[in-house]
Amino acid sequence: MPAAAITASAAPAQRLSPLQWRVAILCALVAFLDGFDTQAIGPAGKAIAASLALPLGALGPVFSASQIGFLVGALGFSALGDRFGRKRLLIATTLIFAVCSLGTALTHTYGALFTFRLLAGLGLGGASPNFISLAGEYAPPSQRARLITTLWAAVPLGGMAASFASSATLPLLGWRALFYVGAAAPMILTLGLIAGLPESREATIARGPRPAPVTELFSGGRALATAWLWLASFMTWTMLVVSAFWTPPLLQHAGWSAANAATVLALNNGGGVVGTVLLGAALTRMHPHWALIAALIGAAVFIGAMGFTTGSFPLLAVAATLAGFCSSAAGGALLAVSSSLYPADARATGVGWALGFGRIGAIVGPTAIGLLVALQWPTWRLYLVIAACAGLAAGLIFLLSTTRAFAQARVAEPQP
Repeated sequence: MPAAAITASAAPAQRLSPLQWRVAILCALVAFLDGFDTQAIGPAGKAIAASLALPLGALGPVFSASQIGFLVGALGFSALGDRFGRKRLLIATTLIFAVCSLGTALTHTYGALFTFRLLAGLGLGGASPNFISLAGEYAPPSQRARLITTLWAAVPLGGMAASFASSATLPLLGWRALFYVGAAAPMILTLGLIAGLPESREATIARGPRPAPVTELFSGGRALATAWLWLASFMTWTMLVVSAFWTPPLLQHAGWSAANAATVLALNNGGGVVGTVLLGAALTRMHPHWALIAALIGAAVFIGAMGFTTGSFPLLAVAATLAGFCSSAAGGALLAVSSSLYPADARATGVGWALGFGRIGAIVGPTAIGLLVALQWPTWRLYLVIAACAGLAAGLIFLLSTTRAFAQARVAEPQP
């Protein structure tokens, strides 16, 4: 695409051009399928365990396997996207998680299940920083934080779709049907990505004289800011992933049916969609880091409340919806903060490494909860552990906001 057209697309005009809309929609569809694939295994977890003759606690390492893959994918494919083109890497990683979803549906052993979830995470981890950075690049600078945060609403929307799909398919077609759907949809979307996405101009520039090095995340006085960001990402993603993976099994363990547990997860994701969209709209009036802190505090309160309302479905449904509202909004705002902290030619690298470090927490978290389940911790105490992660993340984002690099990035970023 001509440079003049891209320059125009980055102008301060408030309306998105047809090209910008196309990029945003295609990236949102990848995000939707990311959420579908990531959360499909939660509602299907009990059925998978029964099918493979596994104890429920054995799913902890399987849940963590996808996060290990996500970690490697986010760290590796983000830098490759900055170097060789975000469109190319987005197409490749979408195909990876499509093929591995098909492999998940066809598996009959614990080892194969673990392997396919590990490799699916590789694709999901590589896709996320590239669709975030590509959408952010083509957004008007004054709307970049809002668009990235709103784009993230597609992830809990995909998770909500997975929850409703599991409620419909598990009793009639079994858990494998859920992953057949999760494989077919991204394969079809890949054709749209090939035909409809432009290549990244930022990545093209970076290919010329030099790649965007990971060391750039620590140069220019950004070392302390990067450290606080990574720790906050660790806590935030622990909260998000543990809630998504373990809520259905925990609620079934507390006595609720699989359908009721899936409904609660769907409400949690529905709240996430609304919360992320509303928070994105609020970013026209406030800076993302304040919105992020508020969302994390709210997530801590309502996730904790879920543990004390398992005896009443109406109260549990309200708590789960509000927890999703705050936690998913926090995930979107965290991406906006990550994207704004680094220069353009290192944006995917910065977002990818923040996501990757976050997934270390998402690897440790599900396995840790599995161990606590094996130790017969009560449900309310497990939810307090998850809530504490959100509270710690809020404190870490406040520390990030006090750094010199954050202040410099805030001055340089166009204000809403």
